[in-house]
Amino acid sequence: MDERKQRQRIANDELLPMIEESSLQNVGDREKLWIVIDEAQKCPELFDQVKLLYDEFKGKDKIKFILTGSAHLNLHMLAAETLAGRVDLLRLREFNLREIARLLNKELLFIEGTAFYLIFNSQDIDSLQRHYSILRPYQKVLTEALEQQLVWGGLPEVLEIESKKGRLKYLSNYLQTYLEKDIREISSISDLTLYEHLMKVMAEQTGSIREDQKVINALNCSRNTMQKYQGYLSATWQYVEIEPFITNTLKRLVKSPKVYLRNNGLISYFTGIKDFSILNQTGLIGHRFENWFLNELSSFIDPVGDFHKVYFWRTHSGQEVDFIVQIGEKIIPFEVTYSLQVIPKKVRKIKAFLEDNPKASFAVYLYRGPLRFEKTDKILFLPAWMV
Repeated sequence: MDERKQRQRIANDELLPMIEESSLQNVGDREKLWIVIDEAQKCPELFDQVKLLYDEFKGKDKIKFILTGSAHLNLHMLAAETLAGRVDLLRLREFNLREIARLLNKELLFIEGTAFYLIFNSQDIDSLQRHYSILRPYQKVLTEALEQQLVWGGLPEVLEIESKKGRLKYLSNYLQTYLEKDIREISSISDLTLYEHLMKVMAEQTGSIREDQKVINALNCSRNTMQKYQGYLSATWQYVEIEPFITNTLKRLVKSPKVYLRNNGLISYFTGIKDFSILNQTGLIGHRFENWFLNELSSFIDPVGDFHKVYFWRTHSGQEVDFIVQIGEKIIPFEVTYSLQVIPKKVRKIKAFLEDNPKASFAVYLYRGPLRFEKTDKILFLPAWMV
């Protein structure tokens, strides 16, 4: 629907003949047709015609539509208004680690399996050992892919550009397109400069507990404006808040959420730290590592049908676990650290969580060291590249 002549034909109620011309068959005559329409939100008239066609042929299972668009607030609004009860809404996330490795190494046709599946299903260390052996030839390319992700995020267009200057230019254009097209259309956003400044503040705060007053002071705005703009950042999937894991038996817990600007490439753009060797010398690499893991984790649990939620755990006394994942009845804590060694202090925090939460049968310590499982402590030490 980027093309004006296509939109004009839709305005003339010509979706059906357009489909039949493209497929060289009448709808319903032969095999099932899948119709893919990109930038669908640019043609609101389209949705009524999709509804009529879908309803006419749904009993025969002869037609399906895939409607895509980058300005997804408009896309979702139109879909909800016209196609209620007829649609599944799917989120296309940035590339995960295996996809990045394949993008950067064209000869890799396939990288088998995912450690997440084994962790959340079989929970069998022998299966993980076999999986480790299968993945071992890919360790170098997966590790290199992780380093790229920590600096540049998982947008494939960014990663396909070889020069640092070219990548920064793409991210700049991406940001301006997002602000000028997606956000400018939101009538209640009156100050794009303030909105962009908020993104910069969130980039600097990524991986930290949300501190509203500091953000308000940095932006020099009201609390209502900050909360409204944060809401649109979240609604457009640029930003996410992770709520604390709270049970009835634990009282003295930190109750503010942790915040993440989702894309590590945008964080590099906003903070100016765009070289891996420099990032690796700062204390910020741990937050980038958390951000990558959150994206990786979300890519895995998005399709899971059971109830699922990601939390963090922190007490006022300083005990903390980075992520608590609940899928159905399962609760698994993840401590995530960009370290080659096991850090005893972090292990003690995991043990504290397991002691206070008996429903969690084991924990995962994600780092850059070797694979092993401590049966006594019920802690799986998992190399990050295996994820």
